[in-house]
Amino acid sequence: MRSSRTRGRVLRGLGAVVRPPPRAVVTVGVFDGVHIAHQRLIRRTVELARRLRGTSVAITFDPDPQHVLHPAQAPPALMPLDERVAALQALGVDWAWVIPFTKRFARMTATQFVRRVLCRRLRAVALVLGEAFVFGKNREGDMDVLRTLGSSIGMRVVAIPQVRRGGLAVSSSRIRHLIARGELAQARRLLGRSPALYGVVVRGAGRGRRLGVPTANIRLTSQVLPPHGVYAVAVRRRGDRTVWRGGVMNLGVRPTFGPGPTVCEVHLLRFSGRLLGQAVSVSLLARLRDERCFPSERALTQQVRRDIARARRIFARFPRLPRLP
Repeated sequence: MRSSRTRGRVLRGLGAVVRPPPRAVVTVGVFDGVHIAHQRLIRRTVELARRLRGTSVAITFDPDPQHVLHPAQAPPALMPLDERVAALQALGVDWAWVIPFTKRFARMTATQFVRRVLCRRLRAVALVLGEAFVFGKNREGDMDVLRTLGSSIGMRVVAIPQVRRGGLAVSSSRIRHLIARGELAQARRLLGRSPALYGVVVRGAGRGRRLGVPTANIRLTSQVLPPHGVYAVAVRRRGDRTVWRGGVMNLGVRPTFGPGPTVCEVHLLRFSGRLLGQAVSVSLLARLRDERCFPSERALTQQVRRDIARARRIFARFPRLPRLP
């Protein structure tokens, strides 16, 4: 049995599968956020593949189909593609297959997808999906259609019941609303981990260093943002899922220094390395306070020191994050 820490293969492109894997057990979805409902689906796929001595395959799409079909209404992503794929791998899938979603691909019917992708390319023996999942042109591929198609090609179709919390189905859209409202604890319960922001460390004005609290200035990618304020966070370099650093993040317009654009700044505790140009993940652990204007730089620095002390106490509640100071 493959260790959960051993990463499987990543395939990119519709033509990436040259030879079908042994006894493919497949699941399909965007999996934005890889939340607890996605996790149940992936784990069931992996478990079934292991019982059949086969290959677990998670098919995901890039970009999110909504950005192709309804670009004006498409929601921001909860996580970038590389993080999504890494999360799928961490759950134990043997293959993570990223298929580009284009307008041409969108015209493929459910029958064509099953026959061309699942049957011809993968020779899938089983398909594992959420019971409410639909796909294909005009969303015609519901569970009844899939079971009929599966029966015709010898592919078992397994429907997984919806995961519900608080009486409602767990979904990426529900998590987006929670993060935007600053309800981090509820978002964490649905994600199975703390919600995160993603970006690249860029050069800033150097004010934090002058005040004795140097910060990493992060240019955020397009994503769901929580309300402006100060947060206790845990930061890691993207691609490194084991080493975390505690920090205090300010998300806002820095009113003490005059109005400006929204910026994300993180002061890392007990860190002396260089992050400039690095892609990072910033996990939101807890909201400390609102952003506000201070009468002087000294008053701001004193408050930041209090924020740091409070953040240290919060870190103790997150033992699953390794190597926090």
